[in-house]
Amino acid sequence: MTLIVSHSEIDALVSLMDEPNEDIFSGIQNKVINYGTAAIPFLEEAWLHTFNSRVSRRLENSIEEIKFQHASHLILEWLNDDTRTPIDMMHILAEYIDEHYERDEQQKWMDHLYRDCWLEFNDNLTALEEIKVINHVLYKVYDLTNYLPGQNRLHGFFPDSFHNRKTGNAISMGLIYLMIGQKLHIPLSGINLPNQFVLAYLERNARKRYLSGQPPTKNDVLFYINPSHTGAIFTQNEINAYGSHLGMNKMDEYSLPCSQKAMAVQFLHELHLSLMEENRTTKGNNILKFMQLLDETPAHLGQKIC
Repeated sequence: MTLIVSHSEIDALVSLMDEPNEDIFSGIQNKVINYGTAAIPFLEEAWLHTFNSRVSRRLENSIEEIKFQHASHLILEWLNDDTRTPIDMMHILAEYIDEHYERDEQQKWMDHLYRDCWLEFNDNLTALEEIKVINHVLYKVYDLTNYLPGQNRLHGFFPDSFHNRKTGNAISMGLIYLMIGQKLHIPLSGINLPNQFVLAYLERNARKRYLSGQPPTKNDVLFYINPSHTGAIFTQNEINAYGSHLGMNKMDEYSLPCSQKAMAVQFLHELHLSLMEENRTTKGNNILKFMQLLDETPAHLGQKIC
């Protein structure tokens, strides 16, 4: 619900957050929440100046609910817009998790990544040469790496981790790699292997058929790429061997491109687990609600990639 913003009314309502009657307070809180993100500065200002723990919790809960509702709205917009990418979802979640996240700054950095890859490209490159160029820029020029042991997993989910610390988690590295490849018109698609997020390089006509709604087959895949291991290239044989190692006989369903929604759900699942590890249960539980909004669950969900 969108209301005409009345700063004086928001200020007046926030001043009543110490209302002792719970029923009356609930009505006041709902009115504040209905103002959406416009109410957050007033709630934060009140929080800074209260010494009452009960009022402080009320203010914190109201801020969290507004942020959750705003992020939910953006996720539904993302879901219904075919032009959006998993990177757009990452930005939405980063802004929800970290109030200091600078979306424009991180997007500008990723645009630089793409530009530096594009400068090395030409129309005569083979499929393997295209991947070699991206690998050189990401892992040699920019020196990006996957997690080192002992690093805070939660820090590695968003582009600012790669930008500022040159490291991050496997699924985020994969989504950034996928974004660059697709902007370069390379026929890459995401693959949700158990415990792994990798990419498939499709035969070009196969990707066109896939994007038009025709399911691909494993014969449409030229090779696979593991972005979390410096863009290492592998084949269906390695996937089958990996499945055997996990005690899985059939790997066909894990060898084919997954939808953007499925990639987003896997990302949300990983983020939920990391938030719970950090005891940030409110945000962790809200991430589960975001997953329910997307309403798609990969068969192996529950395995941890990062």
